[in-house]
Amino acid sequence: MKMSRAVVLLLALCTVACATTPPPAPAPKLASKPAAPPSAARLQTEEYRRALEAAYGEIVAREEKPVTAPKVDVEAVVSMPIPEHETIRGALQYFTTDLKPSIQESLIRSAKYKNLIDKALDENKLPRGLAYLPVIESAYVPTLTSRAGAHGIWQFMPETAREYGLRVDWWVDERADPERSTRAAATYLRDLYHQFNDWPLALAAYNAGPGRIRRAMESTGASTFWELLDAEAVPKETRGYVPTFFATLTIASDPVTYGFRLGSPAELDHQQVEVEGPLSLRYLATIANVDERLLRDLNPALRHGVLPPGRTSVHVPSKAAAAVTARATTLKNDDANVAVCSYTLPDGQSLRRLARSIGTDVDTLLAMNNLRSADDIGGGDSIYLPVRARELGSLLAHNDAYYAVKKGDTLFSIAKSHHLSVEELLAINELHSDHKLHPGEKLRVTAPHALSAAGM
Repeated sequence: MKMSRAVVLLLALCTVACATTPPPAPAPKLASKPAAPPSAARLQTEEYRRALEAAYGEIVAREEKPVTAPKVDVEAVVSMPIPEHETIRGALQYFTTDLKPSIQESLIRSAKYKNLIDKALDENKLPRGLAYLPVIESAYVPTLTSRAGAHGIWQFMPETAREYGLRVDWWVDERADPERSTRAAATYLRDLYHQFNDWPLALAAYNAGPGRIRRAMESTGASTFWELLDAEAVPKETRGYVPTFFATLTIASDPVTYGFRLGSPAELDHQQVEVEGPLSLRYLATIANVDERLLRDLNPALRHGVLPPGRTSVHVPSKAAAAVTARATTLKNDDANVAVCSYTLPDGQSLRRLARSIGTDVDTLLAMNNLRSADDIGGGDSIYLPVRARELGSLLAHNDAYYAVKKGDTLFSIAKSHHLSVEELLAINELHSDHKLHPGEKLRVTAPHALSAAGM
């Protein structure tokens, strides 16, 4: 390739030189004279020689420089065949017009996770083309939640996530953990392929569930996804899901032709360290000397920005790993702002009464402590509460989280007596401004202390 470019360049130079050098004219016979200055032909020959030398230098200089070429994910494309079907062509048309900006953004974002996804696919002996499945699942947004409750890059439902070893509770949702969820998704996709021995059917099962696909095949006698599609035997979403995946893979096979570009895989400079929780990311950020938002981006599975009780791992920038590791077991003792504390339930105190006292609800306490019902806990048991330790005593001493409405009360009078505005009273009770009070009704008059990103 290098030699051919050199030859073309030299031929071009030769052509220029030949075209600009006039044929030599016969020299007249003259008497002997002093030597004449160089002829025009000789001058042009010297310029040609210098041009050649410059060309050689340019060629040599370029030999060491990489040639910029469009990025194509060859390994992904050759890993699985792309079927010929009109729905794939239709999806491709849609992707290259109306959805083009969104698809391009997803393809660029995919580079952030490409290496870890390829690694998980290789470990499970799966085609690398599946690395583009999140384009149509989540656009590679770890915190995305669907209307149906699917969550994360791979859009796991809670039940399936737990089945494949992911933790989903009040503290942590590992569906949002790119590395853990990717390993789970690879295992799930491998299991589906073993069931159906066909990628279009396995992908349909990933979207609609294997049971539904098997029932559809049994009821129609179909043996391929495309037969199920033609018979409209699967949900509309699934009928579009499989073709759009193959449209995405088609784009990855030749992005320039379709007006796209692929990002280059990047290695994130962070490490995983173990610490003792509960511990807030806000406090951890001060120890690591980094922005809290960076820690939240590195740890999207932490639902409330707090590491759960006990020994747990957290991702931090590599430059901060040593500082965090050095205080791994003591950090939680110094975190005065973490909105979580431990509490021992005294005899006779119900969980419902405790929840009311601290301005939360029983369901939150059950979820935080992995309890099925309030009957699972009694006097002497320790539980975690969603309040700061320094606030707990005051809340328990003044059991005024709720107010029972009396005859003659108004929203204004209740709000004023509890140092709230009417708007605040309505907000913490989730009421509309036209709400009609009735005697005996209980209104929350202390803002809930449940954990949130803003309340940490």
